[in-house]
Amino acid sequence: MKLVSVVIPCFNAGQYLNEAVQSALGQTWTDLEVVIVDDGSTDADTLRLLETVHWPRTRIFHQSNAGPAAARNRAIEEARGEYILPLDADDTIEPRYVEKAVGVLDSRPDVGCVYCKAMKFGAEEGPWDLPPYRLAELAVDNVIFVTALFRKDDWRKIGGFDQDLRHGVEDYDFWVKMIASGKDVVQLDEYLFNYRVQEKSRTTKFQKGLGGKVATYANIFRNNSDFFAKHAEFIFQHRFGLYAQIADWQQRYEDLKTMKEARDRELVSRCNELEAALAEFRAYWQGRYGELDEFANRHPVLRKVARLVKRLLKPTQRNSLTKTQESRK
Repeated sequence: MKLVSVVIPCFNAGQYLNEAVQSALGQTWTDLEVVIVDDGSTDADTLRLLETVHWPRTRIFHQSNAGPAAARNRAIEEARGEYILPLDADDTIEPRYVEKAVGVLDSRPDVGCVYCKAMKFGAEEGPWDLPPYRLAELAVDNVIFVTALFRKDDWRKIGGFDQDLRHGVEDYDFWVKMIASGKDVVQLDEYLFNYRVQEKSRTTKFQKGLGGKVATYANIFRNNSDFFAKHAEFIFQHRFGLYAQIADWQQRYEDLKTMKEARDRELVSRCNELEAALAEFRAYWQGRYGELDEFANRHPVLRKVARLVKRLLKPTQRNSLTKTQESRK
């Protein structure tokens, strides 16, 4: 059996770290070690845990804060395994992930990395709806999360994770370099990785900041210009596909706007018809009521009854008129 090293960078993630480590130690592939690099944590609970915990098959290293890519690279340098599986300190893996991924790397030297389908948990729950790997997809954006199995020798040839990409997507740069080196990718058709979504995290902060995101992707593009130039057709297919989608949605909006305006005109016309019918109805009964008043005035008893009825009817008529006026608004 080949030794697999699960490498975990950790910065102030003590509340989740044990869950991540236990998921690694609980793998059906038993020839496995866990390598943790504390990336300059300042949280007291995290530091206490790292000082007192005794996980089997686990080694812990400490360094000054240098970012996730640097901590991950340090962990891989210290790793003894031929195969590497990065795992963030707040995520988990299912028991058979390593076993199934090792089976692919063992049988396919042309494959550079093996990953799977993922489930979200935490602030969001359900399948992580990433497009399956295709070269056309990777040329546009990252579709492979960092928790994928690869050979330490390939990591060494690529030059590791770019430590200048401290804000995010350093794994995208890494996978682009691996594919550019001629390696293939395999996705297991099973949900074997659990990605924790937090309200506040490095990833959510990165996604919300347009300036930092643009600068980061621009650096990845410049650092891998040969790859992106070679696959420029995919980029422009995506670009003009988006233009077509925007044009389609603009046309749909205009169609809906036209339908709404037509319905508004129809509604106004109908309201005018109802108002005219109401005026006619009111005029008719006002005429009948006036005739009744004239008749009652000639008979003292009926006049008294009519006055009583009028007093009783006035509040009701006033309320009905008010409701009618409000409904017109």
